[in-house]
Amino acid sequence: MKSDQEIMQRIREAIDDCTREIDHAPSLQYQIARKARGEEPMVKKISASAVLVIALVIISMTAALAAGFGLFGELAQHQTTDQRLAQLDEVAEPMSVSLVTDDGISIEIGQAYYEGNRVFVSYHLSGNLYSVELHEGAPEEDYTWSDVLENTIASETFGSDIPELQRLYTWLNGEDQRWGTSHEASLHDGLFLEDGTYLDITDGSDVLQEDGSIIGWKECEIPADRVSDTLTFKAVLFRGNDIWFQDGTTCKRLYQRGENTDVLFTLNHNDHYAFLRGSGETDIYQAQAELASGRVDLKGIVHMTVPEKWVNIWNTWENDDELDIIEGWSLYQGGILISRDGTQSIRTEGTKDLYFKLLFPGLENHDGLSLVPEYFRSGEHMDEAISMEQTAE
Repeated sequence: MKSDQEIMQRIREAIDDCTREIDHAPSLQYQIARKARGEEPMVKKISASAVLVIALVIISMTAALAAGFGLFGELAQHQTTDQRLAQLDEVAEPMSVSLVTDDGISIEIGQAYYEGNRVFVSYHLSGNLYSVELHEGAPEEDYTWSDVLENTIASETFGSDIPELQRLYTWLNGEDQRWGTSHEASLHDGLFLEDGTYLDITDGSDVLQEDGSIIGWKECEIPADRVSDTLTFKAVLFRGNDIWFQDGTTCKRLYQRGENTDVLFTLNHNDHYAFLRGSGETDIYQAQAELASGRVDLKGIVHMTVPEKWVNIWNTWENDDELDIIEGWSLYQGGILISRDGTQSIRTEGTKDLYFKLLFPGLENHDGLSLVPEYFRSGEHMDEAISMEQTAE
């Protein structure tokens, strides 16, 4: 039987063969920028025969893929925009942590990985995660509402991918007095250390399955002073109840927190980092770049000293003079494009400092890496590439 990597490569090759004439899709950042400028990108269509080829390839390999995947790998099939999930499926530790709560909710920690100052975890939740009750008229009890929203009809304002919650919102349509309750069981956004130290979430998502269960993943940051060779982490399952009352055009809501259930798991620290640095300078700016490459991804910062006008543009989101400023950085290796979609955020400091937060797919080989600036109007400037050299640190 072929390995997962070979199978995935065949799928990618089939899709590439069928879409070879399609331009590289612009990142969301550039789509927004183009719309703001009134530019509508040309749409290129895939032929019906190409779609059929892709479908047949994927269908023929589904069984093989499912047989070899952990939860990260399964999530990679749903969340195709984050290339790290496939890599996490290869490097993460399989966990044998699961429990069933007294109220019948099953929690499984599928895989987890602890590298640098971050922890990644995948999970599966099943059981009575969401339930609602619908009622005519007004509640008999005189509640002290958390929120009172005038001129708000729930069915027109709120929506959910969870069918049960959507059923509640649809019920509150403003035609008569109606109310309802919802019960939710979900994992806390972040994770915790065993002593209660909170680990802020930096990425993650979840997927609702056809059977009503949920699979998901999280990436959380560990405070620098808490990083150690072995850490015990805690995922927290919380419960909550919402009471909703649609009184004409007024929507009222009361949230009540329920009990928590802790799920603990222990991981050893993986420190497979390579550090790279580089710098660049033009008549307009100076730039210092630092990257840290682990087994999962390549993260870093480009710190730029720029004209004050550039900083003002990022502070105000207004560029009336249409200055050709740098919007992001692309990663190249040996002159070959690796990714244009690595710019995660842009932060200003003072009047002349910009910080570009970067995130690229992990690489085993770091030779010949460079960062190339992409400008608002003129695109990439290869002549301003910053060569990244590996350091001992």
